[in-house]
Amino acid sequence: MNTFRRTTLQLALLLTCGNLLPQALGAERPNVVFILADDLGYGGLKCYGTDWLETPNLDRLCSEGMKFTNGYASHPTCQPSRIAILSGQYAPRTGGYRVMDHHRGKEHLIKYVVPKLTGLALEKTTFAERFRQAGYTTAMYGKWHAGNYNKSLHPRYQGFDEAYVCKSHYDVKRSDPHVDLPEGMDFSEYYTGLAIAFMEDANETGKSFFLYMPYYLIHAPFETRQDYIDYFRKKLEGRAFPDRNAERIPIVAAMTKHLDDCVGRLLDALKTMGIEENTIVVFTSDNGAYTPALTGGFRGQKGHVYEGGMRVPYIFKWPGRIKPRSESTERITHIDLYPTFLDLAGVSHPDDHVLDGESLAGLLTGKLDRLPERPICCYHPKYGQYHPKKKRWVYPWRNVIYDGNYKLREVVEYGTYELYNLEDDPKEAHDLTKGHPERAQQLIKKLRRWERDTGAPPLTLNPDYAPKK
Repeated sequence: MNTFRRTTLQLALLLTCGNLLPQALGAERPNVVFILADDLGYGGLKCYGTDWLETPNLDRLCSEGMKFTNGYASHPTCQPSRIAILSGQYAPRTGGYRVMDHHRGKEHLIKYVVPKLTGLALEKTTFAERFRQAGYTTAMYGKWHAGNYNKSLHPRYQGFDEAYVCKSHYDVKRSDPHVDLPEGMDFSEYYTGLAIAFMEDANETGKSFFLYMPYYLIHAPFETRQDYIDYFRKKLEGRAFPDRNAERIPIVAAMTKHLDDCVGRLLDALKTMGIEENTIVVFTSDNGAYTPALTGGFRGQKGHVYEGGMRVPYIFKWPGRIKPRSESTERITHIDLYPTFLDLAGVSHPDDHVLDGESLAGLLTGKLDRLPERPICCYHPKYGQYHPKKKRWVYPWRNVIYDGNYKLREVVEYGTYELYNLEDDPKEAHDLTKGHPERAQQLIKKLRRWERDTGAPPLTLNPDYAPKK
């Protein structure tokens, strides 16, 4: 899209959304509850097509708001996605490329210099900081995983007035600050209680709040309420699943139901406090599913940049502003959340912090039918599982660009490309690179341009590359 047309569309969005923003109306500012699931793929909810799951609360949320059918994670794994969500920026601007350096000690087997991994730097302006600057009280409870395990990057230093972090379901040694879990209770239940208390306190004191709930569910280890596990083992007995670890699927279903219970408690609390009408609720996941049974039938899974690792549910609810039972096919991604939160709540954008995403406010409120045309990219310099016999990485550096109906997958280490038309071939069964070389080259050029625009380090040969050692 040319610059003039893009600017015109952005101005139209601001003008159309300006009539609904609380500050423009002089109305009470809305609260925001942002719920982030862990490893819940596109097929991870009943309302997204998996009929044997039981997610009545999230299904109700879906029926009361807008559902996106082309929603994407910024990355196929958690830390880079969480950094993108919190910063509203693409990975080259933050250094949030992967979870960890699985290639450490095998650098000589990599052809190119791998960009350095960093956590979410304190210099970045998170959405929590922006809301707190605007007078909101802010809190988060759950899985942070945006600091590369650096305690100095704890969410208490990133804009949250109250912040509790866990790195497991039950292990209290992995919480910060330390808590004593009641017998049989996991962090998801405990933190949900803290979140409700936070909302109640904010409501009683007349403060608008931003609540971030990054649940550890449904991430491994595979454990949750035993009665739920027993229930799903009986319910799913005899059912075949396309998964080499099919025996754990009843546990995953039980974990999903437990997540749904926690979300239901939050939603019920909003209704009980009488603030449901003035609260924006958003639900999504950090990346695709780790089991093929819950990818919605798409190719690949968590860790893959095929659709199964990238597609996730997105649900937005705001009574009276977002039409119930509405649906959008627009392609959206994690970096769109930050500007969307700001625009819906009437909070101005930061002056000194670039936001790479597009605000969805116009789509959500019916002011716009389409987003501006744009490429969406995933820059993923991650290496893992080197195969010594094949002398290849199972997970080499991969980049992706979505443009219109097309998707280009690049394997940087081996200089290979795959091209798919997702409208005709959503399951990525037919590589079009040979039949459409001009289209592939066009997307490669766009990807290179995007890398320059976002400050990605130039591709550099590794001087220590020695694959025969």
